[in-house]
Amino acid sequence: MRAGGLRELKKNQTRQLIADTANALFRARGFDEVTVDEIAAAAQVSKKTVFNHFPTKEDLVFYRAEDREAMSLAAVTDRPAGFSILDSFRAMCLAQTRFIPGMRRDLVHPRSFYDLVSGNPSLERKMHEVNERIIEVLAGALAAEAGAEPGDPLPRVVASTLVSAQRALYRRLRQRVREGGPDEEIGRAHRADVERVFDLLGKGLGGYPQT
Repeated sequence: MRAGGLRELKKNQTRQLIADTANALFRARGFDEVTVDEIAAAAQVSKKTVFNHFPTKEDLVFYRAEDREAMSLAAVTDRPAGFSILDSFRAMCLAQTRFIPGMRRDLVHPRSFYDLVSGNPSLERKMHEVNERIIEVLAGALAAEAGAEPGDPLPRVVASTLVSAQRALYRRLRQRVREGGPDEEIGRAHRADVERVFDLLGKGLGGYPQT
């Protein structure tokens, strides 16, 4: 492995270690009860190193935000030829069933991700920022593909609708996991939800952008 690749690997490993350490502490004690100094000490890195990877304490909770943004953007920019934006997001939401095992593990913790965020003003603001960022990135990609005029509201409307659908379906899937039942039944119910949502959206958004 080249030196640059090794440095990048070590950087990513350090970032993951810090995130894992921080979230273990947050789950055990609560977000506001844990300091960055304590996170740095537990991860055996300096406080400066923590902030080099995560500019704010809230970023430690949303450390997967960049992955989510990249996945959503890829659904637009990397979709197969002849595959509509709606088809691409439908497929992405159908694939959410792969998260069921992780959801089950998450629910075992005394404070899941959503438990941490719910009712915490700074984390709720951060979640809003993350979602707004994803919508803006998607809207930009849609506008570019559609050749939209500057200020055209349609790309943002479509992007916002798709992100909202994705989030709502994920929340419903997580609720089904919390309620219990075999994975096969949960998956079947989720797929039915996805089809209903995107069949309805297809009546209005199916032809955007024109290809």
